[in-house]
Amino acid sequence: MSESAQPSGLFLSTALPEAPERRAACTTLLVSATLFAILAPFAAQQLPPMWAFVPVYNSAILINDVVTAGLLLGQFTILRSMSLLMLAGGYLFTGLMAGAHLLSFPGVFSPTGWLGAGEQTTAWLYVLWHGSFPVTVIAYVLLGRPDGLPPASAGRSAAPMIACAAGSLVAAILCVVLTTNGEPWLPRIMHGHRMTSTMTGIIATVWLLNLLALLVLWHRRSRSVLDLWLAVVMAIWLLDIAMSAVLNHGRFDLGFYAGRIYGLLASGVVLFVLLFENSKLYARAVRALEGERGEHALVLEKTAELNDANELLEQRVTARTAELIVSNEKLQCEVQERKRAESALQVSRDELREISALSASAREAEQRRIARELHDELAQTLATLNIDLDWIVARITPGDSEVTRKIGAMHRLVTDAVFATRRIASDLRPLMLDDLGFTAAVQWLVQTFEARHGVPCSLSLDPAEPDLAEPYATAVFRIMQEALTNIARHAGASHADIRLRVSTAGIALSIRDDGAGFDSTAARKAGSFGLVGLRERAYLVGGTFRLDTAPGKGAMIEVWIPRVFPADAVADTAIDGAKRPQA
Repeated sequence: MSESAQPSGLFLSTALPEAPERRAACTTLLVSATLFAILAPFAAQQLPPMWAFVPVYNSAILINDVVTAGLLLGQFTILRSMSLLMLAGGYLFTGLMAGAHLLSFPGVFSPTGWLGAGEQTTAWLYVLWHGSFPVTVIAYVLLGRPDGLPPASAGRSAAPMIACAAGSLVAAILCVVLTTNGEPWLPRIMHGHRMTSTMTGIIATVWLLNLLALLVLWHRRSRSVLDLWLAVVMAIWLLDIAMSAVLNHGRFDLGFYAGRIYGLLASGVVLFVLLFENSKLYARAVRALEGERGEHALVLEKTAELNDANELLEQRVTARTAELIVSNEKLQCEVQERKRAESALQVSRDELREISALSASAREAEQRRIARELHDELAQTLATLNIDLDWIVARITPGDSEVTRKIGAMHRLVTDAVFATRRIASDLRPLMLDDLGFTAAVQWLVQTFEARHGVPCSLSLDPAEPDLAEPYATAVFRIMQEALTNIARHAGASHADIRLRVSTAGIALSIRDDGAGFDSTAARKAGSFGLVGLRERAYLVGGTFRLDTAPGKGAMIEVWIPRVFPADAVADTAIDGAKRPQA
């Protein structure tokens, strides 16, 4: 039978059939159909009555079906499947009906049969018997097959089993009462030992119920082993009904005996499979117990060896413990020295970070001051000188061409000096960052980058005019400026993309290019501090820096700066100090 790694796969109702089961089922059906084809033409041939056949047949079915019901209830106690409970009830009902059929059969125990039976009682018991079991099979399919073992919290199974047995007994009693006390009101289907014409329509209905049960089983998805053999049972019941109630004419003809032999075979199919499966499970349990005993003996042997090794180990541990105590004392001294060194190193690192922050703020403030003086002092002076040169040119004698050329050359030099001064001032600190705000400064930075290097650059701001105060505005601007400088120098990109999103939580900046990229795990070149500078600028305002790049895949820089940063006061103080007039 089918075996599974799952415990529930060991049962007929959950295991899937394998090739041997399918071959056995097909062989059973083929042999049954072959015998049916041979005996069917002679079904109406009358044979001598064998009164012992009826009690033997019914007793065997009673025993088979009750034992089958018990085995199915045993599986129900494990799987707690209502479908198994329904099928067990069906088998228990058929067993009880076989017993009632035996007691009521005319001529066995009395001329008319026991239980107050009449002429029609036994035939109607047969009809109800063979019409009720396919209904329980259909209900078994509709209730669904069990998926696995039930949870540990599942309730007890005694109450459902008692209810199943009581229900089957009540149903059998009702059928007996209906076919005995209610016999006068039932259609006449037997006349002596011969069937009447009314029997044809009734038995056709019973046959169709069995066919419907077979079709429902056949169309079930992922049929279990139990489903397969139930389908064989229903197919044999179809042959039973056809032989003993359709093709024959009455009792004790060939169809009567052959049909009941088919019924006896059908009652033993599932029982045989369940008993065979139980024997396999028992053999498997015996092998598992033998294996467990062998493992237990091996465990005892290994335990003795382990105890000997443990004693030796304890001796070694005692010796090593003494050595480790001495080493531990030395190690504790080294750990304390290392902790003091790490503490001093951390203090030094924090001081260097603080100095770096103050240095960056002071440098930014000094660049702002120099840029302001270049723009307001030197650039204005050169512009005034340019105007004076224009005044002189206007008053020179037209014939003095040499002086005119000289002054023109001076005019061009002064104009170039004005442009150079403004460019230097903008590189040091774009004054529009202070005068016109962050948005205008960033737009100027992108336009200047495109004009100088010929690399298209897209800028996305969310919101369109972000409100950034110091030191965030300067930090973000410088990170953009340094990143674009690196793209221009090293990337060889054809396009750059800048995205800035400002929210109440923080500032998210990403700069991407489609250039050559590089290996970020490679060692930094001597004198190359571009990425280090970007990371430090982000750190100075409490931010984080992430780089994503690979050779041939461009590069992307992502910076996240929270809006609340304790060092704001330090940076703001340094920048505000630069705004005050210098002595």
